[in-house]
This record gives sequence, C-alpha cells and structure tokens, in this order.
Amino acid sequence: MQKIASDTEIKMKGLNVLFKELGEADAIRFLSQITYEKRDYLKLQEKLFKGMIVEDIYKKAQEYFKKKKLHDKKL
Repeated sequence: MQKIASDTEIKMKGLNVLFKELGEADAIRFLSQITYEKRDYLKLQEKLFKGMIVEDIYKKAQEYFKKKKLHDKKL
C-alpha cells in the first residue's frame, strides 16, 4: 500500500517537477498565473479532467513525458 504524502511533500515534489521541466523563470511565471487565478484554474481543471479517473490522468502524463523525452533526444 502506498504511503499518503503530506501536503508539504506534495508541494515540494510539485515545485521540483516545475523547476526541472520549465526552468526557474517559466516555473515562476506559471505559479504566478495560477496563484492569482485560482477560480479560473479550477474551472480549467474540471474541464480538462472531466470524466477521468486518477489512472487515466497518470497514463496521459506518462505518454506526454515519453513523447517529450523522445523529442528532447532528437534536439
């Protein structure tokens, strides 16, 4: 059974991913956009993930990162 992460652990993991994938400047830009538009982000989240379960979202994320990794290798 998987251990449930604390809110702080989730925030730290999320920030690490953002900074690794986007770089410092773009990660900060992204955070500033969702920080000031929480309600809009929640509506977007509902629209993006409507009808999906966690496993579906996870599979889509895996596919995205596989494609990104292949694309980055070509560059």
